[in-house]
Amino acid sequence: MATSGSAKRYAQAVFQIALENNEVERWRSELETVAATLLDTQLAAILEDPKVHFDDKIKLISDCLPGLSQLALNFAYLIVAKQVLGMLDRIVFEYNHMADRHEGLENARVVTAVSIDDAERGMFAGHLSTITGKRVSIDTEVDPAIIGGFVARIGDKLIDGSTKARLEALKKKLTEAG
Repeated sequence: MATSGSAKRYAQAVFQIALENNEVERWRSELETVAATLLDTQLAAILEDPKVHFDDKIKLISDCLPGLSQLALNFAYLIVAKQVLGMLDRIVFEYNHMADRHEGLENARVVTAVSIDDAERGMFAGHLSTITGKRVSIDTEVDPAIIGGFVARIGDKLIDGSTKARLEALKKKLTEAG
């Protein structure tokens, strides 16, 4: 079974090729195209069918991805040959994350108790940029369970400014004091 670590290794290999050839953005585009095409339900069923000969799969991939670089086609062939088509989305995600970091852009996940507007998104991005020293792009999620405030994750950093966390900390202090 393929793992998240495997997806990261595939993405790292592709990213190294992209860096060596100074084609980070081109690879980003080609990987998106490969994923959008090969993960089509009907096409994926054929590509994952062990009864279909690999040469036929190569021809099908080539026909479905005209204009793609030979290296990107080879990557598509490899994904099918190694039977890891199911983790293609994760490979693309990991690659995009590496490419963003290379370009000085950090991606953050911000969870709030209520939805926020564009102005508030900009405010969060600005504050997180100050903390990281990099440009920050944020994805937001609403989770009423945090009660209020926010929880932000940037890479391996977690900033928990939620009301729920504050209440839990207060509860802990009160139980320790009593």
